[in-house]
Order: sequence, then C-alpha cells, then structure tokens
Amino acid sequence: MSASPPASVAMEAVGKQFEGGPEVLAGVTLTARPGDFIALIGPSGCGKTTLLRLLAGLTPPSAGAITLDGVIPTAARKHLSFIFQEPTLLPWLTAQRNVELPLRLRGENESVRKERALELLKTVGLEDAAAQYPRQLSGGMKMRVSLARAMTRQPGLLLLDEPFAALDELTRNRLNEDLLRLRERAPFTAFFVTHSVSEAVFLSNRIVVLAANPGRVAAEIVSPFPYPRTAELRETPEYLQLVARVTARLRANQTPFENKISL
Repeated sequence: MSASPPASVAMEAVGKQFEGGPEVLAGVTLTARPGDFIALIGPSGCGKTTLLRLLAGLTPPSAGAITLDGVIPTAARKHLSFIFQEPTLLPWLTAQRNVELPLRLRGENESVRKERALELLKTVGLEDAAAQYPRQLSGGMKMRVSLARAMTRQPGLLLLDEPFAALDELTRNRLNEDLLRLRERAPFTAFFVTHSVSEAVFLSNRIVVLAANPGRVAAEIVSPFPYPRTAELRETPEYLQLVARVTARLRANQTPFENKISL
C-alpha cells in the first residue's frame, strides 16, 4: 500500500455553532502546505478539538469552507487518521492485531498486515510487546500502539488531539520523538492539539495560538528549527527562548489579532 502524499488544507472564514449554543469558532482562516506540522494551542474551551473534528469531517462547519487537497473533508477520509486523547485500543486484540486492524478493514491479506504491523511496532520500540494485550501495557505503550495503528493507513493528514497529555514528561518526550521519526519515514501534514508549549515548539514548524469566546486565530508563530529534530534540541538556548516567547504570546492571546511572527 503506497503512502498518501502530505495533504494541503484550506480553511476560509470557518465558524462553528452547535444548535442552541454559543459560537465555538468564528472566522478561522488558516492554510497548511503539504508537510506542515501545525500545533494548535490556546485556553480550554477555545475550540481546538472542534477544529480537528471539522477537519476530519466528523461535524460540518456552520460558516465558511474547509477543503483537503481541494475536496471537502468527508471526501478525503481515507487519506487521514485521527489520534484521540485516549488510545482506544480493542482489549481483546494483541498490540499487533490492534495495529493491523485498519489494514484488516481494508481487506489486506494476513501476511501484509503482519509485516506492516511488526515494522511499525519496531519503529516505536514495541517489537517485543507485539503479543501483549492492552491490559498488559503501560499508558505510554498503549499510546505508541495507537500511533503505530494510525500510521498503517499511511495518511496524508494526521490529526492529533492531545494524545500525550496524560503521560509523564519523559514518556511524552519519547513519544514526541517517535512521532517525528514516523513522519520522517512516511511524511504527512499534521494538526496537533496540545496545552504544552514545549511540546508544540519541539514538534511543529508552525504554532497557531487560538483565543476563546469564540475560538479564533490570535497569532501564528513560525519555528526556525529544521527537521529532523532530536532530544538535544530541548537543551539549546534557542529552543528555550522560543518556548518563553510562545508562552508569553499564549498569555496575551486575548489581545487583538496579530499577524504572523517569524522567530
């Protein structure tokens, strides 16, 4: 199965209001070039998860338009994967079988499924846990299985909704590195929701700060760090400086819209 090329994404004046409720998002205009890794940060309730759901075609926008490679999200679902806050593994399947599941649903034969699943489990350091069930895995191991499963589809667009939020810092850092390693092997465009500024800076080439009530783009900060990135980046003065600047902008995200900042 060939990989989907990294997707382009266009959101034009996108708004979302659920029936009987306040506006969740308003006037969101944002584009992603193929291969962009965009981190979405902002206060709770600013619509970050809703924005991912709109991109996945799980709910329609109330205003504006969204296209993925020129088509509406529901027409592009086979080219995207969504990683949720919880691993959502099937408890009666082993790690290998959980990773194989998307391929099984596509009708791939058993040998292809097994080869691809074991390759991806090895990439995330779980080749020795292939026969274990979710109850036998730690939280970090479960999320690594979830990452591997998402990559079996070789998506052009990967949507991630705070997948590492419940993990300790060391495990989170390791998973950040695993994710970028997977991206090197099969490039994709990504939208990554997080509350961690350090995580956003480490992973992304563009950081979009959202303000709340309603959710809207307050600022975009462009990261200067080239890929591939390694753990040593976190120790550099330039990285720590950018973390501090993004943190300051996040605190001030109720100020009027600010144009793109290149640092």
